[in-house]
Parts: sequence; structure tokens; C-alpha cells
Amino acid sequence: MDSKLIEFLNSHASCRNFTSQKISPEQERIIVTTAQRSPTSSNLQAYSIVGVREQATKVRLAKLCGSQDHVAQSSLFLVFCADLYRLSALNKSRGYSFTGEWTELFIVATVDTSLAACRALMTAQAMGMGGVMVGGIRNDPEAVCKLLNLPEFVYPVMGMSLGFPNKKPKVKPRLPLQAVYFNERYIPSLFEESISEYDRTIDSIGYLKGREVRPEDYPEFQGEYSWSEHTARQMSGDNRSASVRTHMLEFLKSRGFLRK
Repeated sequence: MDSKLIEFLNSHASCRNFTSQKISPEQERIIVTTAQRSPTSSNLQAYSIVGVREQATKVRLAKLCGSQDHVAQSSLFLVFCADLYRLSALNKSRGYSFTGEWTELFIVATVDTSLAACRALMTAQAMGMGGVMVGGIRNDPEAVCKLLNLPEFVYPVMGMSLGFPNKKPKVKPRLPLQAVYFNERYIPSLFEESISEYDRTIDSIGYLKGREVRPEDYPEFQGEYSWSEHTARQMSGDNRSASVRTHMLEFLKSRGFLRK
């Protein structure tokens, strides 16, 4: 067993503050080529990666992502895209019909993209860099597509800010194992106490202080603002903020996805 590798994998922490040190073209190549070795369904490799270094483009993307400064400050910003366009072009060149509008192909492409992004981040971290996944790339996906010239059957799944950290980021605790791992069968009752335990853990490190979700909408709330409360507000049917991104279904259909 490679205990150092396991220790490295368990050391993940998001990094949003970078030094001025630049990621070299060779380091960029290593990150991307290593990401290519991630698992892929049926070897379809249904994803593409757009690397952005141009400052004006990063500034624009930072605004589109919800004014996240680390996007503009990053040495390299990667946009991971689910990509069925390449496969559709392949079919078209051979005179075959194409089934990219089916939901399963959307899932395949999204999973492929996510696996590649995960490995890219781990590779960057292994080289002493830091980074953070950016879901805000989906806040205004149509504008992102126009900016990056993404064709039909391509959509941005996530962004990734990369650079060299100016301080070591803190590792955030996760839910207790019994909340997410079940033997043989899913048993809902098992995670209730685990969530309470996690609430206490998150409260003890003060992670949510000053990060309340829309406190103005809950003036009568008198309880302890826990991870449970924070998460419930994020998932509430009353939440129409960018985190829900209600525009995504119509956007994806307009790109050719999820029509069947």
C-alpha cells in the first residue's frame, strides 16, 4: 500500500488565492495529458478542455462566474466541457445518424468530463499547485459558449482556477462515512445521527460564520445556523439564486442535449 499516495489524496483542499508565479506551458501539458488518462465510457472521450491564459478573457469569465476574483487571478483557467460535437462530426462524415440528443449520452459526456477534471486538479496539486472547481461557469452558459466559441453538443460543465497557492488551504471536514457509505442496501436512518455530528464539527471550526444563505428571507429563524440549515436553504424550492440555475434545462436542449 502506498500510504503517501493515500495521504496525498486525502489532503485535497480548494485554493482560491494564488501567487504571481506562472504555470509553465510544460506543466500545463502535463496537467492536460494526465487528465486524458482518466476513465472514459466506451472510450468515447466525450469531453474537451479549453485553457484560458489571456487576462481579458479571464476577467470576463470571472464576471460570468459570479464575480469570482480567483478566476481572473489564476495563472491558468481551465473550462471542462461535455463534448458530443466531435462524435457528431465523426458520424456525419460517415453518413450515419447521431443519437446525441438522448439523455444517456448527456450523462456519459458529463461523467467523462467530471472524471477528467478531477484528475487534472489532482495532477496540478501533485506539482505543488492549488486550484478550485468553479460551478459558476454555468451561471450564464450561453455567454460562455459565445466567448469560447463552443459549438452545438458542447456545454461547460465546470471551470477550474489553477495557480500556486500563496498559503496552504485548509482541508474541510467531510460527512461521517456512515452518512455516505452503506453495506449492501441504502438505509436512510443511518445518516441522521451522522448529519447531527457533522453539524457540530462544522460549527466547531466556524466554517459557515458570515456565509448564511439569504438571511433576509428567514427573519424569524432563531436556531443554530448549521450545515443542515445552510444546505436546506440551498436546496429549498424557494431558492431561485444562481446555485439552482433554473435556466440550465432549456440551455442544454438548445445545445442539442436532453431532447429524448
